[in-house]
Amino acid sequence: MAARTLTFATTLGRLRLAWTADGVCGLGFVDLWDRREAPDAPAWIHDAVHRLMAHLAGSPQALRSIPVDLSALTPFRRRVAEVLRATEPGQRLSYGDVARLAGRPGAARAVGQAVKANPILLLVPCHRVVGAKDDGGWSAFGSPEVKARLLALEQPHTGPDDAPPAR
Repeated sequence: MAARTLTFATTLGRLRLAWTADGVCGLGFVDLWDRREAPDAPAWIHDAVHRLMAHLAGSPQALRSIPVDLSALTPFRRRVAEVLRATEPGQRLSYGDVARLAGRPGAARAVGQAVKANPILLLVPCHRVVGAKDDGGWSAFGSPEVKARLLALEQPHTGPDDAPPAR
């Protein structure tokens, strides 16, 4: 079955979500609306969109429960995605950590390539992969500022003064 799509606006920009019967298979930033989108998205997709929008607006959501379809990924990239899906909000892992957890110690560069090519942003939280010495490192989001904002959204907040800045 071919993937269907739905585009929606968030505080970070326009996202396009693609899905199959098995789950979300794509989530990424786009510049344009797609006129061929599915007008009759199922309820679970509408729920996912609302949760993603709320999360990016600063109201943390449990995104792990949104099903994903990793069947188009290579076995190694699928394993990296599974490791990232198992991380907790606010948790940070180095590329080497992910390589070890994926069963390929020493494959930190391959993890970097998998993270860079992540087709399901946010739901496969590649922004949680950071450099061994700092929070830098590549993210499929492309911008260090966006990666920093996503990491800030996952930190516990004690009041309105320490909430992440709106974009």
